[in-house]
Amino acid sequence: MARIVWSLLVITLIGAIVALVGAGSHRAFGWASVAACLLLVGTASVFSRAWRGFLGLTVFATAWMALTVVLAQEGPGGSLLIPNDARSLAWVYGGAVVIGVVALVPRRFIGDTRASTRDDARDESEAAVQ
Repeated sequence: MARIVWSLLVITLIGAIVALVGAGSHRAFGWASVAACLLLVGTASVFSRAWRGFLGLTVFATAWMALTVVLAQEGPGGSLLIPNDARSLAWVYGGAVVIGVVALVPRRFIGDTRASTRDDARDESEAAVQ
């Protein structure tokens, strides 16, 4: 049980780091930065889903979304990390779409085998014996 809790805490930290890095650098080099940040979201999403299944992906997505929403708010003195323009909207909505796409990818492509049941394992072992 402790391993599950620690792994979910690590995935939460990864979601927060990806949100911070993306919010700070999605505007650095034009549209190439947006693409690189979306690639970062995709990579972290696949990692989270492969490690802890849909629970891990949900924890990652929640941490990423919560911190992204906070960083999109106006800060002290009127500063914004994620303003309301095309690149920032591509970062926010594109990240959500990337996470959604990772959720729709079949388990066999991700390596998420946690959802298999004991019956599936027994059927595979019986097929291997024959």
